[in-house]
Amino acid sequence: MLKISSDDVKEYLAAGGKFVADLALEIYGDSINQAGEAAFSNAIEIGITNTIAALYDTDVDDEEIIRVLNKYWGINQDEAEKRLVYEKRLAAIRELERYLMMQGFSAREIEQFMKSNDASIKIRHSNELWKLRRKPEKLMKEVQDSK
Repeated sequence: MLKISSDDVKEYLAAGGKFVADLALEIYGDSINQAGEAAFSNAIEIGITNTIAALYDTDVDDEEIIRVLNKYWGINQDEAEKRLVYEKRLAAIRELERYLMMQGFSAREIEQFMKSNDASIKIRHSNELWKLRRKPEKLMKEVQDSK
C-alpha cells in the first residue's frame, strides 16, 4: 500500500497553489474586474484553508505548517498561528459530527446534540477538547460531561 508523507502533501499543495494563480492570470490577464478579483480572492482563501486542513489532518508539526504557510502563501507567523488554531477547533467539531453520523445519528439528531451540549462553543474554548479529535467517542463524552 502506498503511504503518503507530509512532504508529498506539501509538494502537491504547492503545485496546486501555483496552478490556481497561473490559471487566474491566464483567464483574467491584466484586466481583472471586481467579480474576477472576488473569485480569485475566494479561490486563494479556499487554497489556504485546504492547505492548513490537509497538513493538520496528516499530523504535520505546527511549526512546519506555519513555515509552509509563510513560504507558499506569504502568510506571516501571527496570522498563520491564528489560522491554525481556528483549523484545530473546526477539525475537532467536524470529527465529532462525523463520528455521530457514523454512529447512525440523523442530521437533525446531530444538530440537536451539538446545540443541546453547546458542543461547538465548548470545543472552541478548550484546547483539551481539540486534542481529542482523533478520539471522537471520548470527545463526545467530554462534551456531554463538561459544564
